Amino acid sequence: MNKTESYLIKEVFLNKYIIFAIALVCAYLVIGTGLHGDDYIVVQSVDTHNLLSFIKQTPEQSGSLILNPISFYGLWWIYPVFGYEYQIIYDIVKILSSVVSVYLISKFFSDYLPPDRAIIASLIFVLYPLHETTLYWYMTLQYVLTPAVLLYGHHLMRHNKMKKGSIVVIFGSFLSYASPPYIFGLTTIFLFDKKFKKAIMFLIPGLLYVAYYFWMKFSYAGLERRINSDLSILDFIKQILIQSLSFLEAALGPSYWIKVYYAIGSISLVSAIIVITISIFAFIKMKDFSKVFIMPRPLLVGLVSVLILSFCMYALTGLYSHSAFNLGNRSTVYGSLLIAFLLATFLPGNKKSVVFLLIIFLAPVFGLSDHWKGWNENQKVIIENIKNNQDLKKIEADSTLIVTGNIYSKLGLFSHIEFFSMPWNVSAIFKDSVKTKSIVALTPYVVINDDYLFDPKFGGKYFLKDKLYVYDSEKDLVKAISAKDVPELIKHQPIIVRHWVQLFKDTWVQNIVVWLSPRLVYLFE
Repeated sequence: MNKTESYLIKEVFLNKYIIFAIALVCAYLVIGTGLHGDDYIVVQSVDTHNLLSFIKQTPEQSGSLILNPISFYGLWWIYPVFGYEYQIIYDIVKILSSVVSVYLISKFFSDYLPPDRAIIASLIFVLYPLHETTLYWYMTLQYVLTPAVLLYGHHLMRHNKMKKGSIVVIFGSFLSYASPPYIFGLTTIFLFDKKFKKAIMFLIPGLLYVAYYFWMKFSYAGLERRINSDLSILDFIKQILIQSLSFLEAALGPSYWIKVYYAIGSISLVSAIIVITISIFAFIKMKDFSKVFIMPRPLLVGLVSVLILSFCMYALTGLYSHSAFNLGNRSTVYGSLLIAFLLATFLPGNKKSVVFLLIIFLAPVFGLSDHWKGWNENQKVIIENIKNNQDLKKIEADSTLIVTGNIYSKLGLFSHIEFFSMPWNVSAIFKDSVKTKSIVALTPYVVINDDYLFDPKFGGKYFLKDKLYVYDSEKDLVKAISAKDVPELIKHQPIIVRHWVQLFKDTWVQNIVVWLSPRLVYLFE
């Protein structure tokens, strides 16, 4: 056996050990994080769908989920098959998704960076605390899987594996509606390198998906909400501005560092020991990192293009600004790819610096994992309380039920993971426990207006009927009240802080935010 063969065998085994270690870490981080947010409304389908009927759903039945066709048929069939009870299945898929994503993304980055830095870049992207939603929320796994598959397809085409690459890119393009910014942005890399045939081959699947998206949008009225048809040029420019500013603030500004601080404060003793152990092991075993001699400018141009195009895509919806907190932080994932590349590129080559940065990165990652696990356990208790509460079952069908408490999880002083904050989730969770369909969670945005409650964020309207009840989800208590008691009930609800900008209520800051995005007025209500 010559030296070259020996080196290659060593590298193969080393890669296996690395992948195994990554799998173990991901398993620890993910197991126990369970279901969240929109998962509950989709799980509701177990009552009406078996696997076959789920697959045969029409676009009217599946709604906007069908805009993610590969995810819909490849991932979401688990909802009706396993339902709420078998949450370990969801966690296993999350683990597989994260490990596969790390591997695929590292293959892409290895075209531009040394192998050790390529692995670091992929790990940063997949585990990045800014958008931990994409790791722990089953509904949004495609936000990392989509770029992972597309990046791998780009890698295959770069190495002239055009047939395999085309198949992979088609798969990635139809994986979710998150794909267009990656398709169009990564195409610029081939254009920059004057690989025009490869650019066209990479671009075509993305164009096909865009055609599919608009065909579905104009064919089925229930899907229209994803794009704001009334958006003016001025509104679009304002949306681009708030997209860019909110991303910079969420990724590099106070929100990110506040989140990191509270995430570290949430870390358990076991997680802290694991972080310290990993860091010590890395310090002992790791050699100095390889050096990057040339900044790969085509890649930099491509990743910047991905970020800018994501701003444009979300600007068309008029719905989403970037945030470090809550389930909406998934939208920051486009910029995280650029950040991961820059961090891996400019990471100091000596192992002391690497280990220091490793601790700084892993501590909030493990802290957020503990937070999600704790919140999931809390949700399980609440759902079980609701199922077993006999007073809830006595509530008449022609009544209104007001739910208080557990609107969001608390990450330090900030509200983080949604629970009762979304009306469709409230309906799904209470579905089999109460007869009434008029159920409203008392979020901070709900206001009283004559004889009804109004939710300005989601547009819900709930009449204050003669038969009116309050369910305190923190105490598991049901109480009958009258309409005249509701203002006082609203008044005594705890203040919910979702963003530090709320501290500037009734100032020029509020005026600018609302001018840029009128939808965000609810933050200051």
